[in-house]
Amino acid sequence: MERLSRLIADHRRSLCAVLTGLAVLFALAALTESPATTRVEVAAHDLPSGHRLAADDIRVIEVPDDAAVAHPAEEIAGRQVAGPMRAGEPFTDRRVIDPRSLDEGTVLASVVVEPEVAALVRPGDRVDVLAIADGADDDELTLATAASVVLIEEGDAGTAVGIQAAPEAAAAIARAALVGRLTLVHSLE
Repeated sequence: MERLSRLIADHRRSLCAVLTGLAVLFALAALTESPATTRVEVAAHDLPSGHRLAADDIRVIEVPDDAAVAHPAEEIAGRQVAGPMRAGEPFTDRRVIDPRSLDEGTVLASVVVEPEVAALVRPGDRVDVLAIADGADDDELTLATAASVVLIEEGDAGTAVGIQAAPEAAAAIARAALVGRLTLVHSLE
C-alpha cells in the first residue's frame, strides 16, 4: 500500500493532467453529441392568410425531436394557410387546411366582414353569424351559432372569413349577404 501511495505522490502532476484531459474529453463528447432530429416543413417567407401554398413557399429544416411539432402527414402544397404565418414558422394541421376536408354534414361558408371584425377572430374560434339589416340598427338575425372559423382571407371587398357550418346555415348566410351586412361575434356555446 505504501508503494502505491509513493507512486501516486511521485506522479501526481502527470496523473492530474491525464484525469483532467479525460474529463474535458468526456464533457466535449457529451456537449457535441447531436440529438435525434426530425424533418419539419416551415414557411419559406411570410405568408398572408388564405394563401394557397406552392412549392416555393415551403422549406424543410431539421429540428430536434423534442422541439418538433405535429404537422400534417399529407402533401401540403396546394392547401391554404388558415391565418398569416411568419417565415420559419412550422406548418401544422391547424395552420394549413384543405377546405374540402370538413366535418361530415358541414360545408365551408364565406362571411365577408369588415377588416376590424375579422381582426378579432382566429382560425379555430367559435363564432355566431349575425345579419344586420341596413338602416335598422336593432334588427338583427342569428344565421349560425358556434360555427368554427376555418380560414381568413383578405380581399379588396372586405375580409372573407371561412366558417364550417351546416348547409342550411350556409344558404341563409348567402341569402342574407345579398340584402344586408353580416358580422361575427364570439360564441358563448
